[in-house]
Amino acid sequence: MNLRLSPASPQDAENAERLASFNMQGYYRRYALQWSQPGFLQSWPTLESYLIVEADQSIGFLSLSRDGPHLYIRDIQLAAQSTGRGIGTWTLAQVLAIARARALCTVRLKVFMDNPARTLYERLGFTVVGSDGHLLKMERPLASPTP
Repeated sequence: MNLRLSPASPQDAENAERLASFNMQGYYRRYALQWSQPGFLQSWPTLESYLIVEADQSIGFLSLSRDGPHLYIRDIQLAAQSTGRGIGTWTLAQVLAIARARALCTVRLKVFMDNPARTLYERLGFTVVGSDGHLLKMERPLASPTP
């Protein structure tokens, strides 16, 4: 795999919103939730977002935010043809590296309780620490950086 993260720009917001909306539509229907395109687009500039690029083609995106010593994964979205190939594992390894480089103590996320990605998160050391409606709150503590 020839993968890299590339900083996303404001011009990437509409494509990212379309991908997220498409990927999340089943969950939103199942739980009678309302997707908000304006809300997604309004939050885009407040997040640290990256395109997930394979061989110079964008195949998804990653959005992060920080709160004190915690790095939050706000979104990981991959195009359907890119799932099941280890790209999610690679992306999470990049997130953990970012958090360690910033000497943060925890990576946190929320995931729909029936999202298959939960298995990936658990395999990579994330544990459920609470719930919020249909979402599970998960986190992975990071080892303290060595001096």
